[in-house]
Amino acid sequence: MFAPVAVVFAMSWSACAGGATAQPSGSPQPPERPSPSGSGGLQPGEYMTEWGWGRLLIQSEKGKVTFSLESTTGDSLCTLDGSIDGDQGIARQDGGRSSCVVGFGHSAQGIDVKAATLAECRDFCGFNGSFAGRYVRVKEGCGRDEVDRTRATFQRLYDRRNFKAALAILSPVLENCSVTLDWEDEGAIRNDLAITQYRNGLHAQCLATLARYAGDAAKDDDAAVDGWAPALAERYLDIVRAARTNIGLCRKGAQKRVP
Repeated sequence: MFAPVAVVFAMSWSACAGGATAQPSGSPQPPERPSPSGSGGLQPGEYMTEWGWGRLLIQSEKGKVTFSLESTTGDSLCTLDGSIDGDQGIARQDGGRSSCVVGFGHSAQGIDVKAATLAECRDFCGFNGSFAGRYVRVKEGCGRDEVDRTRATFQRLYDRRNFKAALAILSPVLENCSVTLDWEDEGAIRNDLAITQYRNGLHAQCLATLARYAGDAAKDDDAAVDGWAPALAERYLDIVRAARTNIGLCRKGAQKRVP
C-alpha cells in the first residue's frame, strides 16, 4: 500500500543487518554446532532464495526436525510442510494420501532444494509453481518477521514526523537485506526510504534509491507494465506510480538547492 502523508507522498506498507567480526589469526576455532538428530546436518533457521520468492523454515524440537516451505512463481504458489529424515523431507496432504518428497542438498552458499518426486509435488503447487532452488540463511534482521517489525516501527516514527529516526531504522533493511527481498517488498521499501530521504533533505540519495524505477516512471502506465502478467501488472504499477511521485518531488527539491 502507498499512503500519502501531508502532501501526495507515496508511502507503503506490505507484508527482510548483521555482520561477523573476524577472529585474530591463530585463535582457537569454536566447536561446530551439533547437527539435529536425523537432519543430515541441516541447521534450524530461516532460509530465503535470492529475490525472496521462496522461504524455507527448519525447526528442531525434541529430536524431531521439521520444515515448512512456501514459494511464489509468478502468480502460482507452493505451500508444504513436513518432517525431515537425513537429506529428505516428506510433506503430506489429503489425509496422507498425497505426499511430496523434497531433497535438501548442502552447498557453501546454503541449501539446494529440489522436488524428488515431481508428479506428487505438483499437487502442493499452483499451475507452473515451483519451489526448487538455492536457499541461503538470512542475515540477522532480514527474516520476514524481523523486516515486518522494522517496517512497523518505521511507520510509527514517520507518522510522528520523526523523519531522522525513521530513516535510521529503515536504511539498514535495504542495505543488508536486498538480496533476499522479493520484488514487491523491495519496491515498497525503496519508496518508503526515498520519501523519508526527501523529508531529510537528501534529494540526491532519494533519486539514487529509486533509480531502477526511473525508466518505467517516465512512461505512461500501459507502457510501464508492457510484458507483465495481468495478475502482477497492477501490483507493479503501485510501485511505479509511487516512484513517479517521489522522483518528481526529489527532482524539484534538488533543483531548489542549486545556487
